[in-house]
Amino acid sequence: MDRECHFTPRRLQRGQSLTELAVLCAVLVPIFLLVPILAKYVHARQVTQQAARAIAWEATVSPNYALPTAARQRDLAVDRHFGRADDPIVSQAQTGPRDAAVADVLMNTFSNQPLVRRGDLVLTSYRSDAPGGIMSKIDDVTRLFGGFPPNTRGLTTATVRLDVQDLKGSDGQPAAYLEPFDALGLKLQATHVVLADPWNAAGSGLTVTSPRSVKAQVKPLVPTQHMAGIASAFDGLSGIPMIGTLSKLDPGYIAPDVVPMDKLPAYAPSR
Repeated sequence: MDRECHFTPRRLQRGQSLTELAVLCAVLVPIFLLVPILAKYVHARQVTQQAARAIAWEATVSPNYALPTAARQRDLAVDRHFGRADDPIVSQAQTGPRDAAVADVLMNTFSNQPLVRRGDLVLTSYRSDAPGGIMSKIDDVTRLFGGFPPNTRGLTTATVRLDVQDLKGSDGQPAAYLEPFDALGLKLQATHVVLADPWNAAGSGLTVTSPRSVKAQVKPLVPTQHMAGIASAFDGLSGIPMIGTLSKLDPGYIAPDVVPMDKLPAYAPSR
């Protein structure tokens, strides 16, 4: 007697849910791993832009207008922008191993592998140039009256590149299951240009003792500065009508622009 096997729909569906779960996991697990990684890429891009901006601005207050060394600026950028958020800001650069992970916890992957190492930030261009155009022509004219402005190379350019690490597993091997992020070779680049004339960087300029002070730089542009102090000759005549008013004159007086008080000593008493 022949026996026929009858398969019910339930027997045909046996194991279907497990198969669907396996397929979904193969798709969803990489997505769940990559979503925070993409956010870290965005964060790394923003921090790279901040580093370029800070390096360019640092040159505007450098003593004697000398461009700071590129190596120190790169190390400072790593410490300040790729460090922990609660780290104090210091002027002494930390020169750690270039293959060491940065202190920023966001620059770490799900497998506890560094996304950014100290040596991955490269200062590719760092220079100061003459502004060119009409600014150079103005500088040529003003310098006929003295050393104003003292800094003729106030156009500072800083370009940094961040070589982001490819994704690796906990064993340090490429995470092939996250292709192509296991061999992406991502490089982020940012450029910042600052046009600044830091002739007031040395202080408020209430005296002319510093060649970088406001008065020392503006004085050659004021023709009446050669008459400074002449009004004191009329101090004893203040009670005489008409003539006494001459004692209130102050030829050649130079008043610096008002800047925040915490950056200025006390103003000179008014006459």
